[in-house]
Amino acid sequence: MQQKTIKKTAPFVLIVCFFFCLSVTGQTQEKQSLVVAMNQLEKTFNIRFSYVPEEVKNITVNLSIEKQNLPDILKQLNNQTQLEFTLLNNRYVTVVSPQLQQQYCGKLISAESGKPIEGANIVVKNSYVSTVSNSEGLFLLSKEVSSEAFITITHVGYHKINLSVSQLNANCTPIIIHPKATALDQVFIETYLVKGIDKKTDGAIAINTKNFGLIPGQIENDVLQISQALPGVESADETISNINIRGGTHDENLLLWDDIKVYQSGHFFGLISAFNPDLTKEVFIYKNGTHPRFGDGVSGVIDMRSKNTLSNEFSAGIGVNLINGSVFTDIPLSDRASLQVSARHSLSFLETPVYKTYSDRIFQDTEITNIEDPENETTIIADEDFSFYDFSTKFLWDLSDKDAIRVNFLTIDNNLDFTESIEDSNQSKTSDLQQRSLVGGISWKRNWTEAIETTALLYGSYYILDATNKNVFTTQQQFQENEVLEGGAKLDATFLFSEKINLQSGYQFSEIGIANTQDVNIPRFRVYRKNVLRTHSVFSNFMYTPNQSNTSIHVGGRISYFEKFDKILVEPRISVHQKIGKGFFVEALGEFKSQTTTQRIDFESDFLGVEKRRWILANNDDVPILESKQASLGFGFLKKGWLVTTEGFYKEVSGITTSNQGFQNQFQFVRATGSYTAKGLEFVLNKKSKRFSTWFSYLFMQNDYTFDALTPSQFPNNIDIRHSATLAGSYSYHQLKVALGINWHSGKPYTIPVRGSEIISQNGQDAIQFDTPNTERLPDYFRADFSAEYLWNISAGIDAKVNVAVLNLLNKENTLNIRYALNTDANGTNKVNQVEELSLGLTPNISVQVLF
Repeated sequence: MQQKTIKKTAPFVLIVCFFFCLSVTGQTQEKQSLVVAMNQLEKTFNIRFSYVPEEVKNITVNLSIEKQNLPDILKQLNNQTQLEFTLLNNRYVTVVSPQLQQQYCGKLISAESGKPIEGANIVVKNSYVSTVSNSEGLFLLSKEVSSEAFITITHVGYHKINLSVSQLNANCTPIIIHPKATALDQVFIETYLVKGIDKKTDGAIAINTKNFGLIPGQIENDVLQISQALPGVESADETISNINIRGGTHDENLLLWDDIKVYQSGHFFGLISAFNPDLTKEVFIYKNGTHPRFGDGVSGVIDMRSKNTLSNEFSAGIGVNLINGSVFTDIPLSDRASLQVSARHSLSFLETPVYKTYSDRIFQDTEITNIEDPENETTIIADEDFSFYDFSTKFLWDLSDKDAIRVNFLTIDNNLDFTESIEDSNQSKTSDLQQRSLVGGISWKRNWTEAIETTALLYGSYYILDATNKNVFTTQQQFQENEVLEGGAKLDATFLFSEKINLQSGYQFSEIGIANTQDVNIPRFRVYRKNVLRTHSVFSNFMYTPNQSNTSIHVGGRISYFEKFDKILVEPRISVHQKIGKGFFVEALGEFKSQTTTQRIDFESDFLGVEKRRWILANNDDVPILESKQASLGFGFLKKGWLVTTEGFYKEVSGITTSNQGFQNQFQFVRATGSYTAKGLEFVLNKKSKRFSTWFSYLFMQNDYTFDALTPSQFPNNIDIRHSATLAGSYSYHQLKVALGINWHSGKPYTIPVRGSEIISQNGQDAIQFDTPNTERLPDYFRADFSAEYLWNISAGIDAKVNVAVLNLLNKENTLNIRYALNTDANGTNKVNQVEELSLGLTPNISVQVLF
């Protein structure tokens, strides 16, 4: 009975097994994406496929890899697709389409890492044909290129290679490239706050505007605006022309454009940057531990650089916002030369709401708005015509494989015409003000060997600020002029002894001449002063990285000789960065610095009250050379998207004068020299993910003056902002970026008149009797900002970028400054008038840029 049952069920079992096997076979040979199959093969056989994603993305295959070797599997792929799979070695497999087989193909591989090299430039000599390697290291040349031609392959950090086209074939010939012996990358914090901001081991903050993230209030990549997002860098009056780094005045910062000092930083008299963001690609900001090649700037260095590499493809852009229009272009002239050009011009003829808001902000405490004569009931009508522009160009010429020539030029211009007219009369007078900078230089860089490189620079920088002030009631005219001319030369030499040891040394010569003119026709008065100073400086910086990126030591110094004073200053610099394990690190910085140019303010009415500061030169007497000493120690933690840093600092600056601090109290016309001491703590908490970055920063700082000749001799600095905090976040999703943040700081100090005895008589004239200096504080400052950016790919070669920004989102009225002036009313009685300077109100702006 049992045997009979088995006989009856056997056919059924065989049928079930048959269909089960078919099912298993069908599963193993089910069609799947070629990309998925290649990923599986890479894991199984420890290989790497090299292919163009567009060529394989829509292909499916039936692939069985069980008990098969790699050559047999590649034969399956060759039979099932029109692609050619070729095993180059035990590691790489090239995938070539029929179109590729009609072209010359190469694959660039690093000899050190064995990985593909992306972004290498491949140029066919004596032709306009060029290309770039993709993420797989592949590059293609058409069969139209002669097999007898030669190509040059270059990539930063690798040796240049010259090949004959005949050495290439359709199977993508592997080309091994050996890296040069270069210093290790000094960046140790990538995406510091937002993408595009990195922190280097020498203490510098690097800002790269290419593929930059977004900070709140940003309408374009204005590098001077972006810099104010960093802890310890802010502006007490919201302007670009008054950036305060760790309690210093703006003139204590060294501003460089392509290694040339610039004496003007803002358009709209400081509300927007004077440097076109389209060509300003990199910025390095030093708060301490400054590289010895930089002189001047006792508070900080802002080193701005334009693109410095040749372009193989034409690119351009045109844009407009509610303040200005701009255009830029990058033109390849040959395989060894290219030209960059950019320009901006204000849209003053449109009188947009943003333009009106900016005008109200910048002219609120100037002669442009304070035009009424209390002793005259006549009504005055004022009409101002303001405009600005900038233009920059850069010519890049790689003279040979070892020589590079660069020629730079920049001009910046602000122009104001102010017309006063008496109502019901033909009587009118026009006053004017112009602020202009011209900057130019030519440099030659040469790679003598793989380990020795030199750069020579000849440069010139010119700045002029002049104003003519005409009184509408009289024939009095006042002319003022501030003129700066600097010329010089720099020579740098870099010696790369190994990947661990690097030495950079150099020499700088500069000649600075500064002239100031004041001319009044009634009563006749004219003063003209000009000073010239020549300075010779040598510097050296030794960099040592003994254990890759765990330790970085920069030690160096700068020695300067001032001809006119027969004086030598020695300025040591040091920067040490050390990782101490588990994400923790420590950083120590120190520097001695000096500078010979400062700004002073004589009267609030200078230059129509719009740009009151004028440059002056040290004379080693009543205007000494500024000298600073600074030290800082910081600790941090960086791991899994979290960044926590805290840094304590102490800074002392001596040689300051009462005139360059802009006193508006009893010390306004007193001439004395002194110093200030700033000490504090910076704290940053930053959390980053793939799409989101949020940060909180806090600064505590105590900033006090010491003037032995004044009473009292010690009191708070004019920009002593004790507490400052920022809370912000940015988010990106594909082509969209948004950012929102709030800024808060405690009020800066100011001086009030003595209550009840505001006016006293001095030498027979009334004057304001001020109380103890800087004992009162302005109300706390609070501002919320918003930004959004969207990049729209119109076509293969055209993009459109739209930015929206809202400054002071909550329309908070902030008081930026309070001063007191003595005015005479209609009865001839003197009264003390409080003058209050307010911040920007709600200010929305929109920018549209088309990129080619």
